[in-house]
Amino acid sequence: MGSLLILLLFYGLITATRGDPQLLLANRKDIRLVNITGHGKPNVSVILNHLDDALAVDFLYTEGYVFWTDINLEMIKRAVINRTQQTTRGIITTGVVSPDGLACDWVSKKLYWTDAETNRIEVSDLDGKFRKVLFWQRLDQPRALALDPYHGYMFWTDWGESPKIERAGMDGTLTSRTVIVDDNIYWPNGLTLDYEELRIYWADAKLNYIHSCTYEGRDRRVIAMKEGKDDPSLPHPFAITLFKNELFWTDWSTKSIHTCDKITGIEGRKILSDIHSPMDIIVYDAERQKPGYNPCADNNGGCSHLCLLSPVLLTADKPNYSCACPTGVRLLDDGKTCADGAQQMLLLARRTDIRMISLDMQDFTDIVLQLDNVKHSIAIDYDPVDGYVYWTDDEVRAIRRAFLNGTGQETIVDKEVDHPDGIAIDWIGRNIYWTDTGTDRIEVARLNGTSRKILISENLDEPRALCLDPERGYIWWTDWGEEPKIERAFLDGTNRSIVINTNLSWPNGIVVDYKEDKIYWCDAKTDVIEVANMDGSGRRVLVKDNLPHLFGFSLLGDYLYWTEWQRRSVERVNKRTGGNRTLIIDQLPDLMGLKATNVKTVTGTNDCADNNGHCSHLCLYTPNGAQCACPMGLELINQGKKCIVPEAFLLFTQEEDIKRMSLSTSTAHRVVPIPLKGIKKVLSIDFDIGDNRIYWTDGGSMSISRAFMNGSSMETIIDFDIAGPEGMAVDWLAHNIYWADSETNRIQVARLNGSSRRVLVWEDLIHPSALVLDPPNGYMYWSDWAQPPKLERAWLDGSHREVIISDVGRVAGLTIDYAQKRLYWADFDKRTIESSEMDGSNRTTLPVSDINKPMALTQYQDFLYWTDWELQTIEKANKTSGQNKTVVQYVDSVTDLLIFHHSRQSGWNNCMYNNGDCPYLCLALPEDGNQTQRHQCACPTHFTLNNKTCVPPKSFLLFSLRSDISRLMVPDEGEEASPDVILPIKGLGKLKSIDYDPVKEYVYWIGGKSKSIKRAKVDGSDEQVVIRKNDDNDIRPFDLAIDPFSRVLFYSCIVNNMINFTHLYAERGGVVVSGGNYRPRNLALNPWTGHLYWANLGIGGPSTIVRSLFDGTEALSLFHSGVSRPGPIAVDPHENLLFWADLEAEVIECSDLSGGNRRVLLSGKMSGNLQTVLGIAVYDKYLYWVDKDKKLIGRMNKKTGKEVTFVQGRVPNLSDIHAAIHIEVDELKKHPCFKNNGNCSHICIAKTNEKAQCSCPNNLVLKNDERSCAEKTTCSTAQFTCTSSECIPKQWLCDGSDDCSDGSDEKDCPVCGPSLYQCEDKKCIPETQVCDGKFQCTNEDDEKGCCVKESQIQCASGNNCYEKSGRCDGKSDCDDNSDEAGCPNGPTTHTAQNSLSAYVIVAIVVGVFALIVIGAVVFACRRKSPEPQFEMHPDIVPLKPITVGETPNNSIKTKRSKKHERKPLIPTTLSLGSETAYDRNHVTGASSSSSAVTQYPKETLNPPPSPVTDRSVCAGEFYDYTTNSPLIHSYKKHRRRHGHVPPPPTTPCSTDVCEDSEPYFRHNRKSRNNRNKFYNISVPEMAYDSDPYPPPPTPRSHYFSDDVTSCPDSPTTERSYFNPYPPPPSPVAGSLVNSDC
Repeated sequence: MGSLLILLLFYGLITATRGDPQLLLANRKDIRLVNITGHGKPNVSVILNHLDDALAVDFLYTEGYVFWTDINLEMIKRAVINRTQQTTRGIITTGVVSPDGLACDWVSKKLYWTDAETNRIEVSDLDGKFRKVLFWQRLDQPRALALDPYHGYMFWTDWGESPKIERAGMDGTLTSRTVIVDDNIYWPNGLTLDYEELRIYWADAKLNYIHSCTYEGRDRRVIAMKEGKDDPSLPHPFAITLFKNELFWTDWSTKSIHTCDKITGIEGRKILSDIHSPMDIIVYDAERQKPGYNPCADNNGGCSHLCLLSPVLLTADKPNYSCACPTGVRLLDDGKTCADGAQQMLLLARRTDIRMISLDMQDFTDIVLQLDNVKHSIAIDYDPVDGYVYWTDDEVRAIRRAFLNGTGQETIVDKEVDHPDGIAIDWIGRNIYWTDTGTDRIEVARLNGTSRKILISENLDEPRALCLDPERGYIWWTDWGEEPKIERAFLDGTNRSIVINTNLSWPNGIVVDYKEDKIYWCDAKTDVIEVANMDGSGRRVLVKDNLPHLFGFSLLGDYLYWTEWQRRSVERVNKRTGGNRTLIIDQLPDLMGLKATNVKTVTGTNDCADNNGHCSHLCLYTPNGAQCACPMGLELINQGKKCIVPEAFLLFTQEEDIKRMSLSTSTAHRVVPIPLKGIKKVLSIDFDIGDNRIYWTDGGSMSISRAFMNGSSMETIIDFDIAGPEGMAVDWLAHNIYWADSETNRIQVARLNGSSRRVLVWEDLIHPSALVLDPPNGYMYWSDWAQPPKLERAWLDGSHREVIISDVGRVAGLTIDYAQKRLYWADFDKRTIESSEMDGSNRTTLPVSDINKPMALTQYQDFLYWTDWELQTIEKANKTSGQNKTVVQYVDSVTDLLIFHHSRQSGWNNCMYNNGDCPYLCLALPEDGNQTQRHQCACPTHFTLNNKTCVPPKSFLLFSLRSDISRLMVPDEGEEASPDVILPIKGLGKLKSIDYDPVKEYVYWIGGKSKSIKRAKVDGSDEQVVIRKNDDNDIRPFDLAIDPFSRVLFYSCIVNNMINFTHLYAERGGVVVSGGNYRPRNLALNPWTGHLYWANLGIGGPSTIVRSLFDGTEALSLFHSGVSRPGPIAVDPHENLLFWADLEAEVIECSDLSGGNRRVLLSGKMSGNLQTVLGIAVYDKYLYWVDKDKKLIGRMNKKTGKEVTFVQGRVPNLSDIHAAIHIEVDELKKHPCFKNNGNCSHICIAKTNEKAQCSCPNNLVLKNDERSCAEKTTCSTAQFTCTSSECIPKQWLCDGSDDCSDGSDEKDCPVCGPSLYQCEDKKCIPETQVCDGKFQCTNEDDEKGCCVKESQIQCASGNNCYEKSGRCDGKSDCDDNSDEAGCPNGPTTHTAQNSLSAYVIVAIVVGVFALIVIGAVVFACRRKSPEPQFEMHPDIVPLKPITVGETPNNSIKTKRSKKHERKPLIPTTLSLGSETAYDRNHVTGASSSSSAVTQYPKETLNPPPSPVTDRSVCAGEFYDYTTNSPLIHSYKKHRRRHGHVPPPPTTPCSTDVCEDSEPYFRHNRKSRNNRNKFYNISVPEMAYDSDPYPPPPTPRSHYFSDDVTSCPDSPTTERSYFNPYPPPPSPVAGSLVNSDC
């Protein structure tokens, strides 16, 4: 860049000699130096390129600085050009939105700028430090800025609602501010100064002129202006500058730089054109920055921060100066020194940033803290001791802190944080408190996030705001749940009480006034601010007007501060009177919490201030003094001061809670609940000490869950196929979990995460209860409340099962003393505690008296601990002698307990490391002399282990209950039976029928409640709706059947008595059986013959079993008697057998597939084994059935009916059974319909193994290609329907000519010989029998039109006769008028009538011709005018084209010629031209009108001075502006508007009255060719629903969205968007084939 500087200096010398200037030009993407060379073409050099969007530009000549504003990056930058390199840095990088004007004070070295969005004028030093707002009031849209440091004045243009040019002192003194131009001004864009003449020059882009006046606004002159509409000069001047006697300006319309004489305006010329995007321009010359007197040069004028030039009289030679402080900092009384930062401050949490506002000054300027990764901040607080600001972030789920200058940012809490809503700092005890509405907790920790403790977790619904009184030791919080309330407790969580619980809805914020003993709160639903005494008394409303949606709330001194979501504002009022209401911030979106605080003043003390109260971890002050507390997992010792990790503690369950209790006597056995939510009824508990988790069974929700010991990461691991989980134990070595289910009577195992579930014991279990494991030795033990009760044990894989104790009562508690290898149990019936060796030998009773009803039992060291259900105690005694019996705790309803200690989970086995190299389950085994393997790998139930891989079963039985589908394996010969398992498919209800697709391995079912057909994988994944009820049809599917080869599903429907089909993975289907006497119900298929079997209940006829093809044709009733009420059907195609159940006769019968060889296999009335059979299935050589009333699954030999066996009994709510048979790929390929459905569009019917026949549903017909189906043509009764769907007159049938395209009208025609008459029904009769008075034809057409009298003549049509006297009588007696045909003229009266008729006919013909001529003229005129162009909207669906050549519905074929006779022509629908016809039937006609949109268009009294460009969503009256910028669509965020236009009403209705309204809609952006002028057509920032029931007052819902567009409101940034609309009243979060039946 050294060469560039030399070039600049060289040009400077030349231009200084010649008097030609250099111009700095901002061109958006670069900044250029334009060297004017007389009247020749100027030299242009790019000195800065690759910029984002440069707008305003200025320089400091002596230092080689170039400054510019970037409106896209929202920054002010500086480049330094020296002899070695060019350096660029951001000077102002935050807090600027639309920096339109920029000016450098070259005398005192300061930088000034205007911001048209924040409506401020600011100053800083040249490095961006000591930034200060000079003016912020009575500014609307400040734009151009110019300085005169010789006299201490600044000038700026304002193009807001009251356009003007103002002047003020450069030090920002209010008394120096004055308006110098406010008439005949509209869009004052550019501004420049003549330092010698003390004049200003400005350009107006709306009024198209350049004017000048003195500094005082006098002597106004016209320099140049546009003369009339046709004058091309000054179409849109933007920036202007001055050099000696010449003015230079840029013009957006001409994209050029122009010049003229500064006095006369003549000699105007264009010096540079074809500029990409000309923005600001300024003369780069030492003449424009001559040295001046700098009163700040000596020691910065004695100022500690800013030394600013102040104005003097224009006749004076030297400016004065004044000292100033950065924004928000007060100038001390000496007038020189600034205070050490702001003393009082307001901290604002916005969604994506944190801001601070000094309350020391009146400008209330907000400054953004330089923080990283603020995603969704909510609550905020401040620690005046260390100077940290703390905030919660809901999106990243963390609590963070940083210093006010942005340094020291860190995350202090980010584990187990769900939705942190409230936060409060105890600046005395050095603790942080927070609420979490996700976990419903109030927690506390040290300020650095350590020593975290759950303070309150019970009976919290939606905790939100909280505040502290550290001096008195109290905490208050709000809860906006179902029962809104304000509560109070000690800071250690004790002594909790409700303060306010009436007339509350959404209590969002709460603060405490320590000095006056008051609490204040705001309610976002009732829209009030209230106050009460600390105990809730003396309650009154403080503020109730104009509070649409309060959120953040704070107190400082005499004022209450709050954020308002709907008005997007921050306000304050006097805390005593509610008066003196002041607006702090207006129209700032995304406002959340706030904190008004003293920055450095610290007040108050308590015992925790002295060395943390001598506590090792937490010191929590209460009204009773300081209380030491420990984080979860630690316990207090040493007089309650020191926290240690306990050696052991007691865990016990109590209905809805799991609690822990210290075993140390010094802590008085303090009980602490583990914070867990959603527990209904805990039955058993265990732990995994290696993972520090607890596991429990819930008898209320029927589930098994786990969580860490501190209550975090709670998750359900087992939640299906579980009915009575009484006993549960953890294998801490193999990481498995075992449980006993007393309802399903099974013992199962799974991995600790719930996967790889396997049934171990299921036979001969009556009521398994307590369960305990011995993993090091490979055994499990359980109690069975059978009759009689017993204790059993087995290996951990479920094998080698044996009874070890039989003479016992009901044992509810089991435990093992692993050190002494003894088994202990609590006998509920015998009221004893006993023990034995691990094999049941050496049985002894613990000699303890007064044991009433012992339940749970555990052991630790020398003691046994147990619960007594009757005495409601936890007790302990010596495990051997029974001595030292002690009541540990009085507590009721304890169902289980254990000791948490490593001694309870020690040892080793083969599964401990790498899961024993097993892919799923590793089950440890005991030592056995015959056993070399100490562990066994196992798979989930029904899976088979194959080379360390678990393979799922291929063939099995499925049966359904009311809300479950189970899988049942059929063992091969010699194999052990396995239990059925429920498939993990959730949400099933009222199952009616099931089926299975062996190809894709999906289960299909009919849901009675949803009236739909669904499917899912066997593992429960990928659940989908296949058939659902739609708006037009009410469906009630009864049964379903799947053809796995053609991939088609058939289902019967009760509503319309139909059988429908649908393709499994294509939206094609239809009806195959309907109408007649059919009432189809149960279905079965034979895919190899294409036959469909169904039970027909009949309508007015007998019930039977019907067989048809898949398309419903060739229907055949297989049985005409002996079928009373046919039920489920099954087909065995390989054995040629058909099976069905008769529900009324209570029999299961069979026949061959044609209905022959019928016989009864099993009779319920004779055997008593059948009653209500709802499903049958064929599997291998057996027929299986489910009986709803007998509650059993049975089977028998499918051929003989013998070998009747009950597979399962006591199974309630059985509904169906299906055999899922695996089909090999080779077998699939053999089927002619498997590949692409046999190339059929709808139905494929297998005729042979090698040939497929295509067919169609009832409403379609097969096309000529014999593959595809088309709409069925509806012909009239007088027409014949061709097989090709055409309609021809019936007279054309069998006439010897092919009138149908497929010749179907000449097929099967009878041949009548000579002297024979052919009837309409094709019957042949002798001609002598025609008109003989007798009917020989079926349709009686042989006697139609016959004349019975000799005085009658037959009409030409042959349809009737007339009397001879009626011939030519002027009256028509024949339907074809043949009786009047060929008649001579009649009487005069008739002639007159005929003449009149002729005139009428002529008139009609002439009128029709005239209409045709007029229509032709109109058509020709329209053809000449250009056709309007319409842009296709992406949401508009084009009309559906019908391919030319296809026959549309109701089409009639035209007969062109006949060989044998003339036939009447049928009216034909003609197609004009050969263009594609369009079917409009699918067009709904729904309007796309946006008339229902409710929004407030913002009328701008004084529109922006910018031409609306391609980047804008609005349009102006000027010209298009195009750009090659890659950031064309980079829109700005929300802009605040202060005074441009009063904002519209906050909402069309009040928060409470019209909460269901939706006043905010997204408006479609108009195209560039259909522009609106100068009003906002954009969507409000929150285009969201506004239904507030129940609307969370928390910000978790997505109610803010700044990434929307609106009209440009800046003269310099077409991308400068704003939106003045308020938010809604509340931040509310706000099938494959349709059936025909």
